[in-house]
Amino acid sequence: MHGSAHRGRTNDAGRRRPCRAPVRSTADRIGIAWHHSRPLARHSLIAASATSVTLASMLHSAAIVAGTTATVGVLLAIAAFVDAHERRLPNRLLAVALAVTLVGAVLSLAGVVVVEAVVGMVIAGALMLCVRLARGVGMGDVKMAVVVGASVGASTTTVLAAPTAIASAAFAAATYGFIANRRQLPLGPSLWFGWAVTLVAFGVMS
Repeated sequence: MHGSAHRGRTNDAGRRRPCRAPVRSTADRIGIAWHHSRPLARHSLIAASATSVTLASMLHSAAIVAGTTATVGVLLAIAAFVDAHERRLPNRLLAVALAVTLVGAVLSLAGVVVVEAVVGMVIAGALMLCVRLARGVGMGDVKMAVVVGASVGASTTTVLAAPTAIASAAFAAATYGFIANRRQLPLGPSLWFGWAVTLVAFGVMS
């Protein structure tokens, strides 16, 4: 809360109770981010979404896995877009992305896809949780890392995918922070970048 525009209500005893901020739906948050973002940010979202679909179409995997990977990539791009605008990742969007990944893995009817999705989810989540404990990143970043790990694990079926995605995200964030001379920045865009790099390295180029 800032200034007098958000004063609390007064009860019978004369004490003020804080007003709660309005709860916005995920769709509203996306719309607000789109409306208030610069054209470059909007174009970046469109480019990231198109890149996600293109990379997924080039994977050497079952059609259902490629389809869910494309969907998850777009959802991750949108989540990163919202994070860049309000410094907070949309939990519901990440939950949907994780559900899509796991459902796609199960529907592929390939045990290795399911196993690697779960392994990737655990590894990426654990690595980002360690970063949270050491550097203080948000839990939203940990949740997005879980989705990234599950997606790249299912798409590439290699145990190296999840740590590669997190390492790539960390490198991207550190590089951007150094160039822009910023110590704090939203991690969502870097996590999407790590997801994309990993798909290229282990899914498209393999």
